[in-house]
Amino acid sequence: MDYIIGIDGGGTKTEAVAYSLDGQELATSKSGYGNLLINYKTALTHIDKCIIGCKTALADHTCKGISLGLAGSKALSKEEVKKYFYDRYQVEIGLYDDAMIAHEALLHGKDGILTIAGTGAVSIGKKDGVYEYEGGWGHLLGDEGSGYWIGLQALILLTKEHDQSRPYSSLSQTILQYLKADTIHDIKKIVYSSPKSKVASLTPLVVNQARNHKQEASEILHQAGKNLANMTLQLYKKQQFEGGCLLACKGSILTEVPEVFNVYKKACEGEIKHTQWAMQQISSAKGAYQLFMNEDK
Repeated sequence: MDYIIGIDGGGTKTEAVAYSLDGQELATSKSGYGNLLINYKTALTHIDKCIIGCKTALADHTCKGISLGLAGSKALSKEEVKKYFYDRYQVEIGLYDDAMIAHEALLHGKDGILTIAGTGAVSIGKKDGVYEYEGGWGHLLGDEGSGYWIGLQALILLTKEHDQSRPYSSLSQTILQYLKADTIHDIKKIVYSSPKSKVASLTPLVVNQARNHKQEASEILHQAGKNLANMTLQLYKKQQFEGGCLLACKGSILTEVPEVFNVYKKACEGEIKHTQWAMQQISSAKGAYQLFMNEDK
């Protein structure tokens, strides 16, 4: 049996799924981050591990192609990356942006807008075969509404309470305890020296505080929803969608935190009439496979 390996390489983990030529899932493999901008060699090692995992599971079958959907690929030399994998595996290589493969998987090739909010945040729209992006600049330049942004807002609140000699809110006390910070100044080291996942890991604390009716936490989540909706709506206007629009969401902030999603959904539906939602969650690796199969060979 011949098969194609679809790769979803993100900033936290990499997932590889092997599909038969008619789209049946045959094997899966997971490893660490696949974003080559974080650490090029380490990310390649993670991706290779996933590919080898699928190939080992299907040792009696033939890999006919590898389709890579990688975070940060827009900032890389595509030819260099494709050559690396071709030299190693001697099969046809496809390379796409990770947001593009997610869009293909969730919207099944249809026109519409996908908004992704996990550690980072980006919206990607497709209309008449043309892709456009909003956001996705990373935690230093943007990612408003993302898990990192939510965690950062909680830390900013903590620093403001300290500078203004206000009593620490319940949220701030919880964060200090979680981070095991001896003094307020330990926050600097955590923000500037830790991986961004450390700041994003504060999001569940914010969510729990909001569910315990703590105003500061609720306001942060409310603003996150509005920020994510703004990305979607800016893209809707940029691509000149008319009337209804198919929308989809991916990432834990929108799929697992209703306090954010409900604000996001209300804001989108307030501006876009006849909104349709594609809510089924499908592995982005399937989108990598689909794009590869749709290309003229």
